[in-house]
Amino acid sequence: MDTSVRTLCVEQRYRTVRPIVSEHSFTDADISRRRFVQLSAATGAALALPGNATADASADAFDAEYQYVQNHTPADYAVPTAIETSDAAALSAITGIAPDARTTTDPAPAAYATLTTEQAQAVADLPTAKDIHFAPGGNPFWRLGFYPLGVFPDPTRCVDYLDIEEVGAGFEHLADEHADRMRVFGIGQSAGKYNDLSARRDPRDVMVVEVTENVGDRAAFSEKRQVLVNCTIHGNERAGGEAAPRFIERLLTGNERDIERLLDDYALVFTFTNPDGWAARRPQYESNGVPNAPLHERGNLGGDTNRQYPNPGWVSAAHTIAEPQGRTLDGTTDPPDYVADTVPDTLAFIEHCRTYENLVSAIDLHGMLSSKDFVLALDGASQSDTGALQNSFELIERIGENITAALPEWETAGQTISDVTGGTNPSYAGLSVVPEQAFNAGTPVETIGYSGTGFVDEWMSFPERLGGLDVPSLTMEMAYSNTVGGNAYDSARVGMQVDGYQAAIRGAVEYATRDVTGEFVSDGDIAYVETDRLRRSSEALDFGDDGGGDGSDDGNTSSTATASPAATTTEEATLPAGGATTQTYTVDPATTRFTVYPHVHESVASAELVAPDGTAVRTFDATEGRALGGACCALPTWEVTDPQAGDWTVRFTDELESGSSVQTQFAATQGSVDAPDPAAELGYEQRDYEVDPLRYFRDLDEDATDDVKGVTAKQVSKAPDSRTDELLGGPLAKYDHLVAAHDAVEEGVTRSEYAAGLERFVRNGGNLVLTDSGLHLLAAMDGVAIESGDITTTENNYVAQLDTVNDHPLVTDRDPIQDHLWYIAPLGYAENEAPVTSIDQASFEDAGGSVAGLTGGRAVVGTLDVGDGTIQVVGSLLPPAKQTNLHPFGMVDYAATYFGHLVMTNALFGQQVREVDGEETLRIGRGSGDSA
Repeated sequence: MDTSVRTLCVEQRYRTVRPIVSEHSFTDADISRRRFVQLSAATGAALALPGNATADASADAFDAEYQYVQNHTPADYAVPTAIETSDAAALSAITGIAPDARTTTDPAPAAYATLTTEQAQAVADLPTAKDIHFAPGGNPFWRLGFYPLGVFPDPTRCVDYLDIEEVGAGFEHLADEHADRMRVFGIGQSAGKYNDLSARRDPRDVMVVEVTENVGDRAAFSEKRQVLVNCTIHGNERAGGEAAPRFIERLLTGNERDIERLLDDYALVFTFTNPDGWAARRPQYESNGVPNAPLHERGNLGGDTNRQYPNPGWVSAAHTIAEPQGRTLDGTTDPPDYVADTVPDTLAFIEHCRTYENLVSAIDLHGMLSSKDFVLALDGASQSDTGALQNSFELIERIGENITAALPEWETAGQTISDVTGGTNPSYAGLSVVPEQAFNAGTPVETIGYSGTGFVDEWMSFPERLGGLDVPSLTMEMAYSNTVGGNAYDSARVGMQVDGYQAAIRGAVEYATRDVTGEFVSDGDIAYVETDRLRRSSEALDFGDDGGGDGSDDGNTSSTATASPAATTTEEATLPAGGATTQTYTVDPATTRFTVYPHVHESVASAELVAPDGTAVRTFDATEGRALGGACCALPTWEVTDPQAGDWTVRFTDELESGSSVQTQFAATQGSVDAPDPAAELGYEQRDYEVDPLRYFRDLDEDATDDVKGVTAKQVSKAPDSRTDELLGGPLAKYDHLVAAHDAVEEGVTRSEYAAGLERFVRNGGNLVLTDSGLHLLAAMDGVAIESGDITTTENNYVAQLDTVNDHPLVTDRDPIQDHLWYIAPLGYAENEAPVTSIDQASFEDAGGSVAGLTGGRAVVGTLDVGDGTIQVVGSLLPPAKQTNLHPFGMVDYAATYFGHLVMTNALFGQQVREVDGEETLRIGRGSGDSA
């Protein structure tokens, strides 16, 4: 691996293009809806991978790249070709050789065609054939600088996906014509794909386009509200890279009037990350491990480009994490060498985005395979209070309304199925082939079925003090825009993707024009039981001189030396079509942390990780969730702490029956299980932090209409025996609601005294909310018929998610997709480590409880009537941070999802209220009018 390329952060002019688009729908496409379904099956109409070179073509008219492509793809592979001639009469001869050729005489005689080797040789033999070039891209005449249909024509008028060089040239053209509104430049370079033709790497610029009035006035620009649209972070997910250039051209040429009117006060920033994955379609580059394969590629030299962001909480040693602030995270050192060498593009992107002073929203445009929804919005992890969550969902709703209006084909499932498939919606790998609706939204777990770490949209949402951009942000997923096994271009499908993502861009801008606030309308005053036992800090980490340590509070002793990533091994295998395969890795007895990161390039697979004793400790079903997963880096990263010694096995099952190569990266670490040293394992020092999940209630106090205050377990233990005594001045007299998020007691208070005080508060008519380990206090209450054996805390859950949700007041106003309670990674938890406290369902119901949600058949969310009051049970929402995984970039205090916050809102008989520009637009939650 060539690691000589270092990050280049000097801004430079990048030649740019000007796109133009007509409105697209099925009615003006030259393809039937039935044909759309045929072409849009989950593999995207697979294009066979080229094999060994079978030709030895040459001609004076061939340039070097064109000759290489012809001779390194099969003889019958149709190579996109631009032909310049010295005589217009030659054009008819070209159409005789290639009947589908497109020709022009303006600005000079030229033709475009896809030519086999035999056809290319015949064209080169024409006496007036002058220059013959490789011409990938959508606009057939972009190499001539000739744009008769616009710079970026409507997909129905394009010959293929937009090429990276085509987009660069087109942006230059647009910037020259619209210099007052458009600025385009490079912010650094990629590591570069290795070019088999030139025998060197080809670093490419990371392109940025800014659009606003008087774009050259940088002082004015910094004052404007700015919207960030990130595209092509995964090179094989084409929808964003197809939609954004066309949107820019529409905006500059008067076809986006509503957005155009905003440009005096607003600025749009478009970033085109991962140029290597985009450029990988050129046959002189290896793609997905296959030489001369004209396929886009997901990642860059450092791996998956959407796992490389310096997010707080758990990070995996299997990923290359980019932090331009350097090894010490303070800007005084360089990033680790292996990071600078392999992901300079990600480093440059992060550094550049941090220079924007007034960002108000951000979206990251992706692509997925088959899905029940044509477009998904994924709300990423952060520490979000009521106001932040309402802002995130206002962004989602603005985008959703725009997409729904732009894609009416998917809005009525019955009509869609009837029109497209003649009355049936066939199943493909467990999912409908035709999406059932235009749009849906939720967390990554609720939508695409998996969690992770290092996602760009989550980085954008984290606070600036933790290295993020502190803006509402979303990952957008578009159906049939992740090419597995091929890159066949379907103009109708791409046209709908363009329509959908242009609508998403409009929605993000529309959100930016609004002033959104959130308020928690409470039903009386709220108390929560304080404790220091849930706090976690970096000062408590002891890495020791040799990476060991006993977890004692001896301070942070991390070394400042540059380190390499944890030792990794990559194993390869072949997954047969419709079959299964395994890979094995031997774990040494001294290993304290074991990471597995599998990749399946040409198909989609389910997978499981099996321990030496035969136990399947991790599983992933690619057909679960609303979208088909399990392609390439969409498989999860599995991390096992203190693994068994011996042979570990990864099993893959092909879900698409198309077969694939398989690559799995194994990383094994030796050292302290209690406090892994990020300086030794990743090359980054540990950021200082102190976090406390009870910060949730201090933030709630700022949003609530009544007081939210902390009380001690000792005060709770002194709760009076009757409501009358309490009203005369008991310690809880002021409060209508009491939350115990733990079962910790303080000095001078026994567990039984603490539980008895809670029980008296309930019997006197109070509303008690027990969350997380607080559920164990039920067994210590004399009047509650639940035993300690009925309550269990398990710490091996993939995430904190309900698998059954009942109609119940605690889930009032829940969307059907919602069932995920909190995000694991920002709190330091890896997959399959989420703590969930649950109660035996039968015991809970026998005690008088009603169940709102179950996990594994056990009650996690529910309500229990006791005396004159109620106990609300929420078994997993506010756990303390976990420090035994790598977390160099700090932690957050809490990471409740929108659904988790809604459950707490209902548990407290509250409501969330959203105001937009001073007017109430949303009120959710059961409020005080409903009883349990």
